[in-house]
Amino acid sequence: MRLLRSPITWLVAWTVLVWVTRIDNVVGDDELSTRGATWRIGVAVLFLVGAAGLVVGRQRVLPVFVLWTCGYWLVRGTQILLADHSLGFTVVHTVLMVVSIGLAGWAWVVRPVGPGPAG
Repeated sequence: MRLLRSPITWLVAWTVLVWVTRIDNVVGDDELSTRGATWRIGVAVLFLVGAAGLVVGRQRVLPVFVLWTCGYWLVRGTQILLADHSLGFTVVHTVLMVVSIGLAGWAWVVRPVGPGPAG
């Protein structure tokens, strides 16, 4: 049960949910060009690789993953808020942004600080 209380567990689970869903949406979108689909899937894969890195190398990967998550969502979220999207699209992506940044921040704040085990 301790694993379920870990913010890294929640961050990994959320990341997988968001970005696997994104890949599914991209693959199902016949209006996207090959280049557009490739770019979108590439971003999703970066997030999924980062999530896998959190599972394997928590301490070493966490700073990079937190910066990537916050940076991506601050840039992309701002673009979405300033663009002419439907209200529903904007609300959904704002929620995705807030939860992603919140979980990343939580994982960062409660991370163990100090020297870890040797090795």
